[in-house]
Amino acid sequence: MINYLKNIKNIEILIVILLYLIFFYVGLCSFKDFGVSIDEWEMRIQGFVNLKYIMSAFNLNGANELDKIIKIPVLTSYYGAHGAYFNTLIAYIEYTFNIKNEQKIFYIAHYLNHLIFLLSNFYFFLIIKNRYNSHVYGIIGALCLFLSPRIFGESFYNQKDILFLSFFIINLYYGIAFIKNTSIKNSILFSITTALCVDIRIMGIILPPIIIFFTYLKHLKNKKIKILFPFMLFLILSPAVIILFWPFLWENPINNFVEAFTIMSNFYWGGYNLYFGKYVLGSNLPWHYIPVWIAISTPIFYVALFLFGFFSISLRIKKRAFAIKNKSSNKDLWSGDDELQDLINYLILVLPIFLVIGFNSTLYDGWRHLYFTYPSFLYISIKGLYLINISLFKKSSSTLFLLTGFFLFLIGYQMIKDHPHQNVYFNFLAGKNTHEKFEVDYWGLANKQAFELLLSEEDKKTIHIGSAGPLSLENSKKIFDIEDRNRLIITSNDRADYIIDNYRNWYGEHKKDRYKIPNNFKIYKNITIRGRNIISIYKKNMS
Repeated sequence: MINYLKNIKNIEILIVILLYLIFFYVGLCSFKDFGVSIDEWEMRIQGFVNLKYIMSAFNLNGANELDKIIKIPVLTSYYGAHGAYFNTLIAYIEYTFNIKNEQKIFYIAHYLNHLIFLLSNFYFFLIIKNRYNSHVYGIIGALCLFLSPRIFGESFYNQKDILFLSFFIINLYYGIAFIKNTSIKNSILFSITTALCVDIRIMGIILPPIIIFFTYLKHLKNKKIKILFPFMLFLILSPAVIILFWPFLWENPINNFVEAFTIMSNFYWGGYNLYFGKYVLGSNLPWHYIPVWIAISTPIFYVALFLFGFFSISLRIKKRAFAIKNKSSNKDLWSGDDELQDLINYLILVLPIFLVIGFNSTLYDGWRHLYFTYPSFLYISIKGLYLINISLFKKSSSTLFLLTGFFLFLIGYQMIKDHPHQNVYFNFLAGKNTHEKFEVDYWGLANKQAFELLLSEEDKKTIHIGSAGPLSLENSKKIFDIEDRNRLIITSNDRADYIIDNYRNWYGEHKKDRYKIPNNFKIYKNITIRGRNIISIYKKNMS
């Protein structure tokens, strides 16, 4: 019997290893297929700003040479609201290895970003596996995260939201470990990952109070748990590491942190979002903006499972809250570490959404600012799968897992068909003609495919291209080699041979004149995904 159990365990481990080798291989085959997103040039500058500051602070040779690579602003006057250790690492690689080809630089950044996402995926696997003491559930969780179309696509080029999501998962894993075993080791690991999280997005500070609060409550239930020293270590170490990896804080840690927090909590963006066919100010969105975006841009299978899990956990919290109020014998808000994990993930999902709605926070480009809550969304979806299994399938779990595998296969197959446009994924709830109702390619990724089409079909030595929107075509060129890049001449619309329209409009009904498409331009090609337009190319009518 013991040997049989060992064999089962070895097979499970081999399956997990094989799964992540497949993930790695898919990323290796895919990372060159994505274009340059609208944020990436800014992120590259941010990396060099911090690298120059660090080199100057330590009197290292070469600080002045960085200006020959790219024009570098002063740190204190440039985008201090985000930490930049990832972008600084990319800048360091570019400088140290003297990489002159911008295409290679973006390739490196894309794949490193994706590797961190894969690492976080493994931590998510561990979270789910440990919660249900099951490799099967852990593998399903890992597959659900990997087979999330928008998350997968953006894992290559979104160096803000997906990077934050990745470190948030890792931070959550060590937060759970800290609650289960409030030791010095776990305190150190939780401190470091908290700092790495906060130094990507300051919203990372939302997790530590939740973990500390529930660790303290657990301590009150069991006085044997010694928490004073681990608590003190966390409170000292995490701020120290936050400062260490965020050069903007070095000169004045407290004031600069408060400044960064103020900027992000009161961030103003005067642009518009296309929402249900109407242009709505990003600073004045309806309360349902985030729930709707989650519902229409997530595979419907995950949404259905989520509803089971969410209502179950909500009902359990309600019952336990009433029991406490009525001074019942069962007066704890949770029973055991598993229920506590459910509660924590529930709060991680619900609290940020309620805060965004309550404070009417400025949002744009869908729900990407709340991507860090998505792992908790999937956690609750897996809870829903577990509940369906124990209530409906019981002795026929294999049937449920086969059905789950079938649905995951369908999602994966659709992602392959949509590649490399997973970032514009919508489920059937979004309806047809999504480009007329919602923001579609707000990253400008499809510009790459538009350029490729023109390069292959146009014989001219140079192709003059204009834009019908505010997204930078100059940045989009940088993913090409020098020869192709030199053929693509970005110009004003009145001088262009072709005009690219990806339907992004920051100015709402007051679209600026320079983005208008002249009357002598006609539709040349549309790039579509499942019949939905994501970008249109107009050609000048020479007749």
